[in-house]
Parts: sequence; structure tokens; C-alpha cells
Amino acid sequence: MAVQPAGTASTEENSSKIAIDYAPVGISAEPRPVFGDVLTLGFGITVAAWTCAYICRMPIVNADGPTTVVTMLGVIILGGMAAGRYSHKGWRAGIYAGGISGILDILIVGSLIQDYTRSHHGATLPSAALWIGGSIGFNAAVAGLGAALGSLIPSPRRTQIAWAQVFAIVLCCATLPLITAGGLVTAFRVGMAVPDWPQSYGYNMFLFPLSMMQKHEGNFYEHAHRLMGSLVGFTALTLAIYLTCVESRRWVKIYAWSLGVAIAIQAVLGGTRVTENSIPLAIAHGIFAQVVFAGMAALAAITSRRFIALQTPVRDGASVDWVLAITFLSIMVVQLLLGALVRHKDMLVLLHITVAMFVAMIGMGCGVRAWGMQENFSSLRRAGAWLMTIIGLQLFLGIQALIFRNPHGETPTTVHAFMTTAHQANGALLLATGAVLAAWTFRGLEFSRTERLTTTAS
Repeated sequence: MAVQPAGTASTEENSSKIAIDYAPVGISAEPRPVFGDVLTLGFGITVAAWTCAYICRMPIVNADGPTTVVTMLGVIILGGMAAGRYSHKGWRAGIYAGGISGILDILIVGSLIQDYTRSHHGATLPSAALWIGGSIGFNAAVAGLGAALGSLIPSPRRTQIAWAQVFAIVLCCATLPLITAGGLVTAFRVGMAVPDWPQSYGYNMFLFPLSMMQKHEGNFYEHAHRLMGSLVGFTALTLAIYLTCVESRRWVKIYAWSLGVAIAIQAVLGGTRVTENSIPLAIAHGIFAQVVFAGMAALAAITSRRFIALQTPVRDGASVDWVLAITFLSIMVVQLLLGALVRHKDMLVLLHITVAMFVAMIGMGCGVRAWGMQENFSSLRRAGAWLMTIIGLQLFLGIQALIFRNPHGETPTTVHAFMTTAHQANGALLLATGAVLAAWTFRGLEFSRTERLTTTAS
């Protein structure tokens, strides 16, 4: 299937006025102004800044406020530089992206407002206006400054960026830290540290005082997990709306909205786990999160221009690869269930280890076939290489998790918590990589089928 630009702008000056979407031949796609670049960059800045803030404020790190703020400012400047370098809007892209980041930061600024009003006996509206306006304006100014610097060295590849795909990658980058944060909640056994939902100790979730969040490490891990979940939800919603506006393939739009619905279900699962104090719901919450993450990774693959414009048929007999890929994903979900039972119930450890060997063998088979037998299919080869690499890392982390394992009922150590969480997070990454490999395998088979039908018809 060939592709052609959905617009005719041929110079950098013209292309700077409008973002060009690419679509398959035969699908109408009129040139239209889109803001995929600033949306992607704005959400990307926010995800990176929040992740850095989470790391800085973790009890094991416990960086002070100024250090956390400076770190976040550094992220915003770097994000602004990326905007200036990769967007045709130049310094304006930085201001727009910074403004979007400032709006999203309102989700955590409320905690600071609540602390301020508690210590100053009121003045909620004036302080709220100051904090919110300051968040948006300051982020926009800092990112704009970074963009002015970045625009001095514009990237020659800026016209080749598929912002829909990059936006999907940003969603994945927001979700992996969320899964990791959830893993730490389980590892430290603080899933009920904040005993109510959707409120937090009776407060609106976005107005829970920062001082109370930092008062106890259980409060920090559980409430930060909730805030990061809200960011993932807003990112997925915005991406679905964006794809609805610019995507030509109807099934991709439906798929993006389906992921949004899945995230909403995941949020309810997590909240109900708290209100019911239910371990089975906690297990379902953890497993479903990784399945949804794999779906996001597949979305990042199918929104790439290479996926749409594929010109490389897979070799004969590659339907075996498709069967292997689906088998790998299926047994991975079973392994996730066993892993969750080990973490929550300390049971079926030997079965978990046994199934891990089958996962490794099937996964290595998928990786070797994709990497070694598809010489002309670079995207599938890369997916296969990554799959084999992550499997090796997962086996290493699994051994470390067993070495530092805490019997159920004992107080978890920091080393135990981080080792088991690293094993869980890498498992999520392994499932996601398998989903990407499956997506590329299916696309190759689809293209080969189309080629055969075309040849037969001619």
C-alpha cells in the first residue's frame, strides 16, 4: 500500500503553516491545521516532570522542595527545546506546550493550594487564582525560552514526524511509571494507606494536602499512584479525541476509544479494591493494567507511518509467527496472574517459575524468527531483538526477586520492594513488546495477502 501526503506544501515555509497528515491512497484527507505537535509536547513535558517529581519526593530519596522544583524546571526547559527543534511553530510551540503542561499541573497544584489555605485561614479563591495562573504562565514562559533556544538548531527530520505515533508513545511513557508506582504500593503493602475513594481522607483527590501526603510513606505511594493515574486518563482521552480528528482509519479511532474505556474500567477496579478492601480486585487491577499497557504499545505501532505505508511482504509461512505471537501473549497473561498471586498471596511460587521457562522459550522463538528470518522487515526485526533482550533482563530480575524475597507477613524491606517491582514493571514491558511484535506480524501478513490478491487479479 503506497502513501501520499495529504497536502501539497513543498517548502519548509509552507509546511510550517500547516501540519501535514499522511494517509493511504484512496482515503480522502484534506490538508488541515492540527496541533498534534504541541499537544504531544505538552503532555510529554508533563509526564516527564511528574515522573521526576515522583522520584524526588519518594521517601527513599526525600529531596527537598527547591530541588524538586529545579528538577521540574529543567525538564520543562528541555521539553521547550524539543518543541523549538522539532516543531515548525518554533518558539510558539514551546509557549503552547508549556501552557498545556501548566494546565495539567493544576491536578497537583490543588494540593499546594490546600496547604496554603489551611495555614493562612482561608483566602481560597485569591490563592487558587494566583497558583493556577502562575502555573500556566510560568510553564509557558519557561518552555517558550527553551523553544527559542531549540529553534536555533531545527531538526532536518521535523517534516517526517508522525505526531499521532509520538503522542501514543507519550501515553505509554505515562503508563509505565504508573504501573511501577502501583507495584511499589503492592510491594510496600500500603494499598489501604488511603482508605477511601474517590476521596482521599475525605478530601477531593486533587485537593489532598501535600503535607498529609508526605506525612506517611504509605500515603505518598498510594495517593501519588492515584494522581499519576489521572494523568494517564487525561492523556488517553486527549489522544482519542486527536485521533478522531486526524486518523483516516475508522478501526484505529474505535481502538483508541476502547483503550480509553479500558482505562476508566481500570480506575474503577482500583477504587473498588480500596472501598471493598479486596485482594482479588487488587490482583485483577494489577493484571488488567499491564494488558491495557500492551494495548497502548500496539497503538503506538499502528499509528506509525511505516505501519501504514508498509512495502515489505513477510516470508512464506509467516502465519506460524502470528500463531506464536498470540501464544506468547496468552501465556504471558497467565504468567502475570501467577506473579500477582505470588506478590499478594505468596502462593504458587514454583508454578510461576515453571511457567516462566515456557514464556522464555516461546518468546525467544518469536524473537529469533522475527529477527533472524525477516531480513527485509526492519520494524519486525527490531521488535524481535527487543523481545529477546527484555526476556533476558526479566529472567535476571526474576532471580533477584527470589533472592530478596520476603515471606508473606514480614515487613517488606526497601531492596525487596524495588527488586520485585522492577521484575513486575519489566514484565509489563515484555508483554507490551510482545504486543508490538504481534501487531507488526499481523500487518506483514495483511500486506502479503493484499499483494497476492492484487497479483492474482492482474
